[in-house]
Amino acid sequence: MHEKNESTGRDRRFDRFARLVDYDGIMKLRKSHVMVAGLGGVGSWCAEALVRSGVGTVTLVDFDKVSTNNFNRQMPALETTLGVPKAQALFERLKLINNHCKIRVKLEQVNRFDIDRLFDVPCDFVVDAIDQLGNKTALISYCIRRDIGIVTSAGAGGRLDPTRIRVIDLSNTIDDSLARMVRIYLRKRHLFPKKGRFYVPCVVSEEPYTLPFEPAYPPDAEDLTPERFAQIDPPGKDKRNIVMGTASFVTSCFGMTCASVAVRSLLGVKIDGVKRKPKGWKLPPEPKLVPHEGGLFSADD
Repeated sequence: MHEKNESTGRDRRFDRFARLVDYDGIMKLRKSHVMVAGLGGVGSWCAEALVRSGVGTVTLVDFDKVSTNNFNRQMPALETTLGVPKAQALFERLKLINNHCKIRVKLEQVNRFDIDRLFDVPCDFVVDAIDQLGNKTALISYCIRRDIGIVTSAGAGGRLDPTRIRVIDLSNTIDDSLARMVRIYLRKRHLFPKKGRFYVPCVVSEEPYTLPFEPAYPPDAEDLTPERFAQIDPPGKDKRNIVMGTASFVTSCFGMTCASVAVRSLLGVKIDGVKRKPKGWKLPPEPKLVPHEGGLFSADD
């Protein structure tokens, strides 16, 4: 019986994409490994787009489970997946899209003190879709210092207009509190330049964000949430002072844009708005990060 050759074979499921990138492009993507860190409203859609683009290996990194407040924006959120780890729910779905794709699942949080453990196999590109500042900036710094391609997502919350999404250098973002704090962390704790480019593509919205408010439901408004949800996912777990409003048609477009940057970078296509790191440009040796009771500090802080 003739064995299928997955390395050079033709898969009609991806013929429409091959018409954009040709055979050589499909082969490059099939041999590529992309890691998606954070599988929320941005990362989950990005992961699916990568698999639908024929990327050969995709690593999914997330420690969280599908919860009730994920349904308005996260791809794996279904009544049947409530309480299931997001990475596992995505794995089951993505294998039904492309069973030739090697999907690696890491049910863990990105740990700024042990980034190496994520890279137990060589990786070509990383999509940073996490929002915890210390871990986010440590991952960005790790990739830049090792010449691993990366795209980072700024804040997708508080926006309604996906046409305002842009890709620019992380050093140039404006009106985005997450990107601003990422810059501060990178400069102070990872010795990124105080002026000039970071050479990190960032997906950001130019739309001013809207601060959240409590919905004015009538006092007698009926709770339409399925009763069994409360047993699996009790209400009141989120203790944050500010919980931004989100829209699926914005977070998903952030994820799709991240996937586009990843695919174009792997194919060697220039990303408009982001300059490539020039030869000879490098960061100073990174100071050791040490745990501290009050937060994260470098050894020199």
